[in-house]
Amino acid sequence: MRPLAVARSLDELRAQEPRNSAVTIGVFDGVHLGHRKILEELVARRERGHVESAWAITFDPHPLVVTHSREAPPVLTTVEERIELLSRFGLDGVFVLPFDEATARIEYRDFIQRYFIDAMGMREVVMGADLHFGHKREGSPAHVAEEGARRGFAVTVIPPVYVEGEKISSTNIRRALQAADLERANHLMGHAYLVRGTVATGQGRGRDLGFPTANVAVAHPHKLWPSSGVYAVRVGWRGRVYDGMMNIGRSPTIKRVDKDEMEVHIFDFEHHIYGDELSVYCEAYLRAEARFPTVTALIEQLNEDRRAARERLALG
Repeated sequence: MRPLAVARSLDELRAQEPRNSAVTIGVFDGVHLGHRKILEELVARRERGHVESAWAITFDPHPLVVTHSREAPPVLTTVEERIELLSRFGLDGVFVLPFDEATARIEYRDFIQRYFIDAMGMREVVMGADLHFGHKREGSPAHVAEEGARRGFAVTVIPPVYVEGEKISSTNIRRALQAADLERANHLMGHAYLVRGTVATGQGRGRDLGFPTANVAVAHPHKLWPSSGVYAVRVGWRGRVYDGMMNIGRSPTIKRVDKDEMEVHIFDFEHHIYGDELSVYCEAYLRAEARFPTVTALIEQLNEDRRAARERLALG
């Protein structure tokens, strides 16, 4: 896999010296199967020798947070999660464009000139059929194609992707997650839902039960958590991936807390990880959170959860 260059400012982007590139642009929230089609075609342009490099432009924060054109949705991926997922596609680089009111006012022709051509040496654009960018979202596929004909760059428009008659979109994935339908959400994304967070100090109750947990603190205020319940997960830590299970909720049998917490039990794991960052991949939903009549009953259920999680993870 190619190392992924990441630029977070125009100066950083220019320092990377992208040239003769194919470029795509979008929020890519969730990096779902529709996005995958775009990214795979982008990289294919390079592999076929049409261009020398393949770059994606994404935004931080979500443009709707700034424009207020409609209510900003909770995000499926923070920018760091997005970069992690985008790194799987063989891109040469990702430009995280800081989005503010000044960015929102850039007319799409100027945007093409400033970022695509001047900064990235763009020769081809690959874009989704629903994409619009620039001031008043006037940078439609049709308008970009007109600019390409005038300025001499190629434009490839990728149609929407459907699964079982349903159009794949970040909105539909959010709905599935909020309805505790992780299987559907993962199917539409083409990968396990990812949550990254830092291990915070907890109450130590899990260790007392024989199930030590990492309390995962998610800093982004608008990150969409999966619904409360118990999950089979894989956990990325320092370049390695471990199997485990996760509870999202308030642990009503043993705790009194007023908001949901995310606690991960990593199987066969003895390391001290306070303050470290974890990538938690939500592979399967196991059951709803419940209050148990005794601690003994809770432990019996946790043993069953661990067995069920190992079984689901073994299935891939």
